[in-house]
Amino acid sequence: MAGSPNTASRVAGIDRQEMGRPLPSNPVKAMGIEFPNALGLSAGFDRTGALVPVLAGVGFGHVEVGTVTVPTAAAAIVEPARSGPRIGVNIGSARLGLDAHVIADYCARYRDVASSADYVVANLSSPYADRDGNSRQVDLLIRRLTEVRDALFRNCGFYVPLLVKVEGGVRGSPLPTAISLAKSCGLDGVVLVSSCTRRIAAVCEYLDGLALISVSGIATLEDAEARIAAGAALVQIYTAFVRGGPQSVRAILGSDCGAGCSGQ
Repeated sequence: MAGSPNTASRVAGIDRQEMGRPLPSNPVKAMGIEFPNALGLSAGFDRTGALVPVLAGVGFGHVEVGTVTVPTAAAAIVEPARSGPRIGVNIGSARLGLDAHVIADYCARYRDVASSADYVVANLSSPYADRDGNSRQVDLLIRRLTEVRDALFRNCGFYVPLLVKVEGGVRGSPLPTAISLAKSCGLDGVVLVSSCTRRIAAVCEYLDGLALISVSGIATLEDAEARIAAGAALVQIYTAFVRGGPQSVRAILGSDCGAGCSGQ
């Protein structure tokens, strides 16, 4: 679900006075990238990248654009800035299911956005797409995407980390196939949709050093700190920002944030 028109207009109308004093900087490193802080905005709010110039001033350590499913949307994304938030791009397909055509769409979108992204996320968490982390051929999707990532590195000289976004599943149930493939196929991390800290901790332990970005149910500094304590490298908000705007970011990243939101 995209950011509501009212919230998008509110963000677009932010001025320096509303932003207040600068937020503290608590850099954290994940996937070989330094982020200004551990807090990000999840995909779904800014689907095209049009709001990135304004969102860059809100205080996020990263902004994840998308889900991008068509080339025209990919072309509109601004290139990452040398300073300010890192830009992730969440990619998918407008088709349903997970067949050869859908896999080709994902690979094409990775190629489209790679030069404009600090990292790329293959989205397998959409409830409307008829695919998830256990879908048939998810192994082929992840292997093909890693091949595209590695080919771009060999041929173009730049490496853009690749992650997969999946629902975490019920505590105690088997991990989604995509998570085991992230580890075995050499992905750079997982965006895990789960509010269960024990599940997050279990996935982090399984991934054994791969980056985990935690999203779902984060609204306070305490929520963010709990996810980081469970092993998450980065955290993302969505609903809290839709409801509270820039002040929701300040509430988490204010001067009392300390080491908790720096991931240390």
